[in-house]
Amino acid sequence: MEIRVGILGTGSMGQTHAKNLQRIEGVKIVAVCASCMEKAEVFIGSFISGDAKAYDCFDNLLKETPLDVLYVCIPPFAHNGQVEKAAEKGINVFIEKPIALNTCRGESMLKAIKKAGVKSQVGYHMRFGYAVEELKKLIDSGKAGIPTLLNGRYECNSLHSPWWIDKEKSGGQILEQIIHIYDMAVYMLGDPELASGFASNLCHNGVIGYSVEDTSTSSIRFKTGALANISGTNCAVPMEWNNPFTIVCQNVTAFFLNPNKAEFVFNNGEVCERRVVEGGNDMYIEETKAFIGAVRGEIDNICTIEDGYKSLRLVEAVMKSAENNGIPVKL
Repeated sequence: MEIRVGILGTGSMGQTHAKNLQRIEGVKIVAVCASCMEKAEVFIGSFISGDAKAYDCFDNLLKETPLDVLYVCIPPFAHNGQVEKAAEKGINVFIEKPIALNTCRGESMLKAIKKAGVKSQVGYHMRFGYAVEELKKLIDSGKAGIPTLLNGRYECNSLHSPWWIDKEKSGGQILEQIIHIYDMAVYMLGDPELASGFASNLCHNGVIGYSVEDTSTSSIRFKTGALANISGTNCAVPMEWNNPFTIVCQNVTAFFLNPNKAEFVFNNGEVCERRVVEGGNDMYIEETKAFIGAVRGEIDNICTIEDGYKSLRLVEAVMKSAENNGIPVKL
């Protein structure tokens, strides 16, 4: 069957998803909504092969153009009920991370999707890295043994978009960016129960409008007893985005250079087997294939709105702790 798709938001992620959706047979982008008509029209002319209708009003899009799927690719501050409205009309929803600025807004989205019974997916593309998939298989099968620890870092140095440096609009680096590593911890270690964090702005006090943290660290305890340490910075090498992490399990330690490449060290008594696990997954196309497959009923959902909400709750707890001098926050 043909899948009719609408795209809300014409920034870099909207562009990425538009390109990838058109690589999947039987998928047609029929509508694009932006903050102004000119942006929507330019987006269609630049990224859409075929006819699609331009909108600058989301309500008009829902009223006039039937959709099977909506891709929501707007910044955190711009969420004001679009997901809920789409779900009420029976539209399956793909939501870029983070799903909202806070858990109050996120819970509203979660409840709407569950009530409507539509499919959902959150854009945690790191879950679709080749090496990540291989470790997850080992954990789920029991071969990895007990997951015990994640150590992760997110390092960059960029002013990004004007809205990104405004904490009122982006929520900060932890929520808008480092959340990828926090999600990886939830994905591999399970539900968190306690989080403590610290955050500072050390290098950008002279930048007009810069109100987000540029240095952060946290410690997390999970319900299983597993632990995680996650740090982030926007003071590192300019125009590089590095996010290495290590996951320690009872029988294997995985040193990730990135989600597609890791060294797995298998602990078999006194003998350790080392293996480089590497693949060339295009994580963005893989997540889109998975979502469309779920919508068609071919596979189970891999990263639902529930997953997005769990990671949102965790980073919100870390930020609340950081605002209170590191006092641990229960989830």
